[in-house]
Amino acid sequence: MPRKVSTTNNLLSIADISRHFSLPESTTRYYCKRFADFIPSVGEGRRRRYRHETLDVIATILDEMHKSRTAAAVEEVLHVRFPQNTVAIPHSSPTMTTNLPQATTSFIPVSALQLIERQTLALESIAQILHTMVLRFNPEPFADSSVSQLRNDIEKLRILLDSSEKTQQADLEQLRSWMTKIIRCNKSQSAM
Repeated sequence: MPRKVSTTNNLLSIADISRHFSLPESTTRYYCKRFADFIPSVGEGRRRRYRHETLDVIATILDEMHKSRTAAAVEEVLHVRFPQNTVAIPHSSPTMTTNLPQATTSFIPVSALQLIERQTLALESIAQILHTMVLRFNPEPFADSSVSQLRNDIEKLRILLDSSEKTQQADLEQLRSWMTKIIRCNKSQSAM
């Protein structure tokens, strides 16, 4: 059951959100990074704070994840229920880039953004297949050593999947950072 969070100026930290939902901070941090396009925040790095509306987004994420949905499926639900942040990277619609400053669209090609999205979908498909394999796995036809080896292989695949998703998330954060700097630079040049 969510707890009441006392906040100053309605801005929340990762710890506040974690306490509200009784989640580990690492899980909250992952959700805030993975679904950053829908999480309203202020500041950067350790000074980043989240607006109160974040609680509604995280509640939806948790609800959808408990329905055994993939991150891509959760993202589709978020697209329907919540607006995207204004500095968010467009996912797969080339027409959306026309709203961005010209320097931004030439700096990061749409094809690169589409490639990242396809990689994310592929990784989520692999995760779903691994999950299905674990649920349907019947160890009886195999010798104990074979079962043990298969379990070790599946665990290695899970670790690789987690590692690649973290790397991809870091790449997306870097792209967002660059886009923010370009937009700020264009605004300051336009003001001159």
